[in-house]
Amino acid sequence: MSLTSALNTAQGAITTVSKQTALVSRNIAGANDPNFTRRIGSVVSGPGGLTYLSVTRSADDALLSKYIESNSQLGASDTLQGGLDRLSGIYSANDASGSPSALLGDLRDALQLYANKPSDTTVGQAAVTKAADLANALNRGNDEIQKLRQDADTDIADSVKNLNTLLAKFETVNTKVINGTRSGADVSDALDERDGLLKQISGEIGITTLVRGDNDMVIFAQNGVSLFEGKPRAVSFTPTSAFSAGTSGDQVYIDGVPLTHDTFQQPYGTGRLSGLLQLRDQVAPDYQKQLDEIARSLVSMFAESDQKTPPTLPTVPGLFTYPGAPAMPADGTILPGLAGTIKVSSAYVLSEGGNPALLRDGGTVPANPDYVQNPDGSAGFSVRLQNLIGAITSPRIYDPTANGGNNKSLLDFSSASISSLEAKRQSATQTNEYNGILASRASDAISNATGVNIDTEMQSLLDLEHSYSASARIISTIDSMLKELLQAAS
Repeated sequence: MSLTSALNTAQGAITTVSKQTALVSRNIAGANDPNFTRRIGSVVSGPGGLTYLSVTRSADDALLSKYIESNSQLGASDTLQGGLDRLSGIYSANDASGSPSALLGDLRDALQLYANKPSDTTVGQAAVTKAADLANALNRGNDEIQKLRQDADTDIADSVKNLNTLLAKFETVNTKVINGTRSGADVSDALDERDGLLKQISGEIGITTLVRGDNDMVIFAQNGVSLFEGKPRAVSFTPTSAFSAGTSGDQVYIDGVPLTHDTFQQPYGTGRLSGLLQLRDQVAPDYQKQLDEIARSLVSMFAESDQKTPPTLPTVPGLFTYPGAPAMPADGTILPGLAGTIKVSSAYVLSEGGNPALLRDGGTVPANPDYVQNPDGSAGFSVRLQNLIGAITSPRIYDPTANGGNNKSLLDFSSASISSLEAKRQSATQTNEYNGILASRASDAISNATGVNIDTEMQSLLDLEHSYSASARIISTIDSMLKELLQAAS
């Protein structure tokens, strides 16, 4: 090899090392960016003995796809767990002492004390107070459930807005990738940005992707409808201003196709939107139905009936009443929102001018002797109180859509309602923990495979520095030899 050839080779080596050093520096600079994919450089021989550096991304489509899937599942389960925690928190304080089942037990015990001392007005008023506590607890539960649904509806609107923003950004970056691929430009940075947007989109909604020619990507929602194909599909949603037990929130539409929780993979679906839809439309309303059935049963159980034989007057609400009185709610049928409107009649409350003895004797407002069970006003009368105690522990018929069982006592039904909610919460918590671990492992796997390891890059940088130093010494030596040769020739 001539000195000139050796010099050219050394200069080419220095140029390649410089490019490799710049590549390593780029990797180190991107180490703190979770969406940055490590760049790999390969030295390729070119014409005339020249070399150049070929740069590629250390991408792994399979790992990225798995991360997107696990991230979507985590988004749904995390949302559901948060909502179920809120529902559980309504009555969980002080060992659930304020739950309907606990307060119903307190009312039963208070009635038993009153039955033992039917002449004691103070004991009677204590029983009425327990009834008021129960009604207030049902009111609070109704209000908290509707607040949860309202918050979920607001979060759905935010999620849809964020999704549209991300899809608009995705269009810009995807166009950059396509144009760069067609022109032969380096699109590594654009691909990194596109992958980062995919990760964010997957947190909102479950997605699958397809890469076509020129690196063009198509995104499908979990139900198969196109979310992005050349341009974003319109994701629309109309928020609901206020929720009551009978209110149904608006659906989410993608290009006019409804995207409800039923279109997602069960049981939890994928993406934050799925979790929010299920909370608003399934989980919270199911709990509302059970509270409404407890309230309906209380109105029915403590109702006043005509004591004549045969009776000619209708049965009317007694201790527990509601805005629909004097009509009675239909048996075995949910009256939506009743838990939010049930209350203790002021006719029984001493501080409101009422008489707690009505609980012992029976009677209505306005007063009607045909409804009184103790017409003589006997101070020792306790038959009605004993009947009420028995009714609390006797099997009843409930609306099957409440999913709380049937032929149970109201005490058992209310206990089953709390137990069912806690079972759902425990299941959601376990699923969310599993999904969290899965998402973390997927993130670690993709980071290990495509991310930047600072230790490795620093070692490469040291090796390149040594290579640069060696090449520089070769050039210096050859330069000295050429100078000596030229001097000798002259």
